[in-house]
Amino acid sequence: MSVLIQYTGFQLKPRGRDYCYRVVAMKSEDREFTLTISNRAFEERHFPYQDGAALCYQKLQKELLAETAESPLQHHLTISDQDLNEYLAKYRPAKRRSW
Repeated sequence: MSVLIQYTGFQLKPRGRDYCYRVVAMKSEDREFTLTISNRAFEERHFPYQDGAALCYQKLQKELLAETAESPLQHHLTISDQDLNEYLAKYRPAKRRSW
């Protein structure tokens, strides 16, 4: 099934940032999804604000691929520590000291 994922923006909430997406599928109605990254992730884990939308997009894309008719995707997802670790390892690996 062919789908288009559109980023529609984010909102600051007391618990963190909510990233909003619209999923447009050829043969079904559009659906809205919200993915939340906690304030703790940005503050304590030093997750870059500018990477929030990309991480959420990738998580939504992955979850949509795993979705089945028997187990539809929830419309609100929370980014886990594992999601953060995987993203950081792939896109922001620790820099090695060269001395």
